[in-house]
Amino acid sequence: MVVQETRRPVADERSIELINGAPKLQRLGVDEPQREWLFGGADEVFRSLYTRAGIGFASEVLMVSSAVAGEGKTSVGLGLAVTVAQDYPDRRVVLVETDVQRPALAADFGSEPTPGLVDCILGGDPMERAFRPTFLDNLHLIPVGGPSKSPGRALRSGRMAALVDALRQTYDLVILDAPALLVNSDAVMLSDLADGTIIVVRAGVTPAPAVARALEQIDEAKLRGIVLNGSQSSMPGWLRRLCGY
Repeated sequence: MVVQETRRPVADERSIELINGAPKLQRLGVDEPQREWLFGGADEVFRSLYTRAGIGFASEVLMVSSAVAGEGKTSVGLGLAVTVAQDYPDRRVVLVETDVQRPALAADFGSEPTPGLVDCILGGDPMERAFRPTFLDNLHLIPVGGPSKSPGRALRSGRMAALVDALRQTYDLVILDAPALLVNSDAVMLSDLADGTIIVVRAGVTPAPAVARALEQIDEAKLRGIVLNGSQSSMPGWLRRLCGY
């Protein structure tokens, strides 16, 4: 598979990380004593990813998205949130789920799905009701909540922008688990609220033209890296050309 048009190079190779065959997440409880919920060597993989992408060293909002659904973006966002929170216990981290069509985080953490982000924004409830604790004192979760007849209205509202600004003042790292860029235009709006973006690509599954179209949707200056998920070998030639190598 060949990309006909090379565009938007990643700043440097430090922002590229390969994740090898991560299985489905196991359930995470608030009393979970140890993190055996991803795959062998997960800690070091995500530690390398946040180091290369420059995540966790300054207060910021990071969006994690993908071109299409099912590429592992939620696993990557969760892995980054947990690893940064564990490695830096003095830094406050919050993971905000914004993908209404594919909610997963409440079940992963064994917490109540509602009230969540959309419920509080549309219903006018205090956002504090949407916060969930985790097994790490410095890591909080905001599930997306719902279902709602007009979730897009919530994510595009001024209250969503105000929430991101408030989280930026309260937390050292805010991770937005966003919808897929080519599936839901809300992800493009969320990228405008974020300081940086990571795109997840599932090796051997996501068509190269879809990755190129997704990259066109976001600000080039905000692209922190492309995570190649499920690769058992080195980066394929089409992705290297897409990234400008």
